[in-house]
Amino acid sequence: MKNNTSTARILDFLRKRAGQKITIKQLIKEVNSAAEKNRKQKTREKSKNKRKQKSRFSGVKFEEDPSIVLADLELLGLLQKHGSSFLVKKPFSLEAKISFSPSGLYFGMPFGADPEARDLFIPPSMSGHALPGDRVRLNLLDRKRARFEAEVTQILHRDRKFYRMKILSRPVKDIVPGVLLDTQGQPGGCFPVRGIANDTKVRFKPDRVVIVELSGKSVKHQSAHFFDARFIRFEDDTDFDIDFQRILLKYDLDPVYPELPVPMEGMELEPSTVSDWNQRKDLRELYTITIDGADSKDFDDALSLEMPDGRRKPYRLYVHIADVSHFVEKNSPLDEEAKARATSYYLGNRVVPMLPPSLSEELCSLVAGKNRLAFTACMEIDPAKGTIQKSEFYTSIIKVDKRYTYTQAEELLAGSKDPILPDLWKLTENQRKQRMKSGRIDLTIPEPKFVFGEDDQVTEIQMKPRLKSSMLIEECMLSANIAVASFLRKKKANTLYRVHEPMNEEKLETLNAFFDIYKIPYKLKSTDQKDVQKALQAVEKKGSLESRIFNMLLLRSFMQAAYRPEPAGHWGLGFEDYAHFTSPIRRYPDLIVHRSLKAALKRKKQPYQEDEVELLGSHTSDQERRAMDAERDVWKLKLVRYIESTGKEEFTGFLTGFRPDRVFLEIEECPVEGIVEARHLTNDTELVLPDPFSVYIKKLSRPAFLGERWHLKLERVDIEQLRLLFVPVWGKEKRAFGKT
Repeated sequence: MKNNTSTARILDFLRKRAGQKITIKQLIKEVNSAAEKNRKQKTREKSKNKRKQKSRFSGVKFEEDPSIVLADLELLGLLQKHGSSFLVKKPFSLEAKISFSPSGLYFGMPFGADPEARDLFIPPSMSGHALPGDRVRLNLLDRKRARFEAEVTQILHRDRKFYRMKILSRPVKDIVPGVLLDTQGQPGGCFPVRGIANDTKVRFKPDRVVIVELSGKSVKHQSAHFFDARFIRFEDDTDFDIDFQRILLKYDLDPVYPELPVPMEGMELEPSTVSDWNQRKDLRELYTITIDGADSKDFDDALSLEMPDGRRKPYRLYVHIADVSHFVEKNSPLDEEAKARATSYYLGNRVVPMLPPSLSEELCSLVAGKNRLAFTACMEIDPAKGTIQKSEFYTSIIKVDKRYTYTQAEELLAGSKDPILPDLWKLTENQRKQRMKSGRIDLTIPEPKFVFGEDDQVTEIQMKPRLKSSMLIEECMLSANIAVASFLRKKKANTLYRVHEPMNEEKLETLNAFFDIYKIPYKLKSTDQKDVQKALQAVEKKGSLESRIFNMLLLRSFMQAAYRPEPAGHWGLGFEDYAHFTSPIRRYPDLIVHRSLKAALKRKKQPYQEDEVELLGSHTSDQERRAMDAERDVWKLKLVRYIESTGKEEFTGFLTGFRPDRVFLEIEECPVEGIVEARHLTNDTELVLPDPFSVYIKKLSRPAFLGERWHLKLERVDIEQLRLLFVPVWGKEKRAFGKT
């Protein structure tokens, strides 16, 4: 049934005016006219069977101020303000990603929308058989409670091809019903067993997991609707690592790179094979090193340092980055595949690469002792202050002299066995100090390191030490990224910048409440980086656990960094100019920056249009978040498996968060999250949450605060939900710091 609210009429009017400019006055006039026509039509229809009654139309009552509706449409990117008028986007529709709420409701967040825009509610009957993660096209229908409603008109791209399905029962009338795993809301699916061999049919048992492919349709089974599926195989019918395979299926990843033509594959890089050899600066006589992890195969970056005689003369820092753009031509099949992947996925001890190994591990990788093509950022830096005084960029030929691991470099930093390492450390240490003074926010959150056995399972968990060699590399890369971003901004290049917006002012109240509750003598007055730094220092003086909790709260308060065409700066790092330039082997935005930089240096036409860059920013940001989720799931899965394998049952954890149905704890024996369900804490249906820092524990007759330590007993391991469920052991808990 067609909606007839004022907002629905506004949307209908804008849809008809797609590609045109409109004013609010014009819109109200047209909407009023449409309402009058609708009223007259209804009156004529009634008069056919009833005596005509007199009525007077008193005008249209708008359920919501039209200017507010238009402002929210602008946030969604459907309108563009032009003085007193609006340009209506053509077509008047949105591309969005589908998500499910825990209760099974459908929502869509449009790509490229303003961060302040609300997601769209999609009535179940208007979902068009879409699933969580699917990319769809939406038409807006109406608006209720300040949220637009929409319908799916087209599924543009399925989030994945194959799904894991847990069987609910044995075949019923030749149909096997189940629920789709690793999916928000766990919707139901079913497939027919007609035509499947009898020896396979007998294996369809409850709780067994199978791999299925969805048709995009729904079928009715026992008065319920299921997604129509096609049976592929049983999950355990493979020699492949099941855990790794699970992540690949969930994120639709292919670890095997397709067979695509790779320029210069298997060739040596020399004057006869490199077309622009003579246009490059030959830096092979310059002493050059790489510092990477012990297991690294793709070496993006290398460093050189020149220290001219004389105290006041600046150092010359060379940051050499693999010249991937030389081998990967824009719009080539290789480029399209890299763009689709957008990033390399680091899944435990395995990698799903953005580029084929013949490039990422060979031709592009800055391997020691071989001629390699690089894009060099050469910066003159004041050694005492660490400030960049001058920079230049050019394509180059390099030959790495030494390949160091972080551990090897750490050992060499204490002596003088390497010609440049000690001076590099002094330079980058000064840079770090100055950048911290300028407002850089440095969160100290422990990072775990996993030791894997031959079966790809975790055998040991260690905490990564914060090495000087790692900080050295970090500062050098930051310098190159700053210098490149500043240059591209001045040249007004169409490229992608790494943008991190300031923390929302509304978060200050919560953070200041933390100081009050935990008796820390400090108050945040603003979101200025220096103010946040002082807060971190104040908490650190209080204690390590307080510092850990506050770092966690602060991180949750931060906006998420993203790739955008506007050089809006990086709040967390304290930089006005920032872009990603240093990892083109594993990040597609870096490859975009390389191409833009080459064009700017050669004074050629920019390779990307403004709208093209905007779409690429949205896509690469989305893929980055996807990669982070995949990596997080791998660690959760490995950690849960590890805890299960130890057979250990008793643990200690401290409270990190609350929900009405559960509390969250971080297990101190290893960096894994644990859950205690509400039924162990109260006799009521839900927990009482007085504020963001506490939960009322009815069985203790008191509140519990963030940081409180509990003694725990393992109840069960939930492999599917990647979680550990515990039961508290009362009488051994340690009250939160600062509380009585």
